Amino acid sequence: MTPDVDTLARLWPQVDRVAVKDGCVYVVADDHLDPLALRGQLARELPDGELPRHIVQVDSLDPADLVAPDDRYGAYQPPGDDTERQLVRVWEGVLGLPKLGVLDDFYAAGGDSLAAVALAVEAQRVFGVAVSPAAVLRHPTVAALAAEVRQARAAAPLPRAAAARAYPLSPQQRRVFLAQSRDPASVAYHLPLLLPLPADTDAARLGQALRHVVARHDILRTAFGTEAGRPVQRVLPGVVCELPEVARAADEPVSVTPFDLAAPPLLRAELRRTPAGAALALELHHIVTDGLSLALLLREVDARYAGRDLPPVPAQYADYAVWTHAQEPPGRDWWLARFADPPTPPRLPTDAERVAGPDAGGPSTAAAGVVEFSVDAARTAALRALARREGVTLFHLLLAGYATFLAAATGGPGGADGVDVTVGTPVAGRGAPGLDATMGMFVNTVCLRHRVRPDVPFRALLAEVARDAVDAFAHQDFPFDSLVEAVLPVRDPHRHPLFDTLFAMQHAEVARVEFLGRPVELAVAPTGQAMFDLDMQVYERPDGLTVHWAYHAGLFLPQTVRAFADLYLDLLDAVLADPGRPVGELTGAPAPVAAAPTTIDIDL
Repeated sequence: MTPDVDTLARLWPQVDRVAVKDGCVYVVADDHLDPLALRGQLARELPDGELPRHIVQVDSLDPADLVAPDDRYGAYQPPGDDTERQLVRVWEGVLGLPKLGVLDDFYAAGGDSLAAVALAVEAQRVFGVAVSPAAVLRHPTVAALAAEVRQARAAAPLPRAAAARAYPLSPQQRRVFLAQSRDPASVAYHLPLLLPLPADTDAARLGQALRHVVARHDILRTAFGTEAGRPVQRVLPGVVCELPEVARAADEPVSVTPFDLAAPPLLRAELRRTPAGAALALELHHIVTDGLSLALLLREVDARYAGRDLPPVPAQYADYAVWTHAQEPPGRDWWLARFADPPTPPRLPTDAERVAGPDAGGPSTAAAGVVEFSVDAARTAALRALARREGVTLFHLLLAGYATFLAAATGGPGGADGVDVTVGTPVAGRGAPGLDATMGMFVNTVCLRHRVRPDVPFRALLAEVARDAVDAFAHQDFPFDSLVEAVLPVRDPHRHPLFDTLFAMQHAEVARVEFLGRPVELAVAPTGQAMFDLDMQVYERPDGLTVHWAYHAGLFLPQTVRAFADLYLDLLDAVLADPGRPVGELTGAPAPVAAAPTTIDIDL
C-alpha cells in the first residue's frame, strides 16, 4: 500500500506533480530532489506499510516515463532481523537520515570515505566484530554489510604489551619522528585548535577535566627519543599539564612554537577570557594524536567537565605500536604492483624554481600560504546529485576533478597514454579492532595513482578513480614509508616522495563534536609551514563547501593559486554541464599565468 496523491502533495510542497503506480511514486520538480530526504518526510507521518518502494524523479508523468525501477537496488525494505535493525540505526545516526531501508545505497545517501570510517567504528562498537571502512565501501547497503557482520568473527582486542621501559614507535610515529628530528625547529606537524567556549566556563573544572584525560591516556604522557640508535617512546607515570587563564582575544591565532619531543606532554592549552567571550586554545604534536583522537580528547574532557565517569581505556597506544611490529604489514603485494613502475615527479607550473642543495631544506620547513574559496550551496547540491547518480561519493567526484586539474596543470604528454597523476590522501589507519577509544597517531597516507587520458569521458575517469580509491582504502594499513622504501630507493630530499600534492575532505559529521554545550568544529589552523607543494583541504558546511588550499610559498605566488582555484571551479562546472564529455574538452578555461616569467600552459 502506498499513500494517495493528495497526501503526497501535502507532505511534499517542493514537488510540482506526483503520480503513484505499482507501489512506486514518481515526482516532477524544478530542482533535483533527494529521494531519501523525501522518504524521511513521509516517514514522519506515515506507517511503514504506506511507504513507497521507490521514489523516482522524472521529467514528465507520461505513462511511458513511469518505468518501474529494479527492486534489487534502492527499494525501501525494512530491516528483517536484529542485526539489520541495529545496523540501520548506526547508518541513520552517522548519515543523519531517517528511515533508511536495508537496500538503500551508502553512496546515494551521501556517504563518503570519512563517513565510512565513522560508520565502521560505530558498527564495531555495537556488534563487537571487526568492521573495516573498506567493508562499508565494498558492501554499500545495510543488507550486504549485515551479511558481513554475521559472518565476521569476534574482534579480538589488541593484546596488552608487556611492561617495558621503552616501546618501539609505530610506522606512523616513526615517519613524524624522523622528519621532526631532521629539523627540531619545524612546526609542520603541530595541530593548533581554537574552540569557542561559554562565557561562564569554570577554569578550575576544565583544567581538572583535561588533567584527568591526560592521566588516562598513556600517549599524552609519552616522551620520544633514541635508544641504541633506534627511536623509542617511554611512558612517564605523570606529567605537569597546566591550563592557564589569560586575557587574550578569543579569535587571536594560536601561537605555534616547537615542542621538545623528549618533554611531555606534547600538548599546550590556555583558557582565553575577555569581555567579548571565551575560548580554549589547544596545540598538540601530531606524533601523539590525529583527527579522530582530537575528537576523542574533546568528548572525554566534555564528559569529565560535566561530572560523568569514563569507561576504562581498552587499549593504550603502546599496545598498538608493539602489535604493529609483530604483524606483517598487510597489502604489500597490492601496493608494490601498483607502483612497480615509479611515477615521474610532476612538473607543476611554479612561479619560481625549486631550490636544491644542502641549504634548501625539506618540504616540511617551507613557508606556506593559504588561499580560501567556497563552493556555494547550489553548486554543492548539484555535485552531490551527480555523485549519487554515478554511484560514487562526493569525495570521489571532487578527487576526479582534482586529478583532471593536475593533469592539465602539469602539462603531461597527453595522447593515448595520458598523464600519470599521483595524489596523497590521509586515511584513518584504525583497521585493528578496539581502537575507537584509543588516543594516538593512527592516520596513514595513501598515494592514489590515476592515468588521466584526454579522450576518455569524465564519467569513465570518475568510475576508475572511485574504484581505485576504494581499493587503496582497502589496503590502507600498509605503511606509506614502507612503500617509499620499496619502490623509491633513491629520492629527492627536497620534495615529498611519490606525490607533491595532497587532497583531503573533512566530513561534517566526523569533524564536529559537542563541547561544553555547543558544537565545535575540528578545523586545525595553518602552522605557516608547507608539507606539500599543494594541499587542498575540503570542509563540509551546511551552506556548501569551504576549501583551504595551502601552497609552498617558495614555489607559488598567491595569485597563481587563486587562478588554480578558478580553474578547478570552472572544471567542476563543466563536469556538471556534461559529465560525459571527454576529459580533454573540460580544460578549456584560460590558463592562469604566473607573475614570474614562467607561463602556465594548460592543454590536454
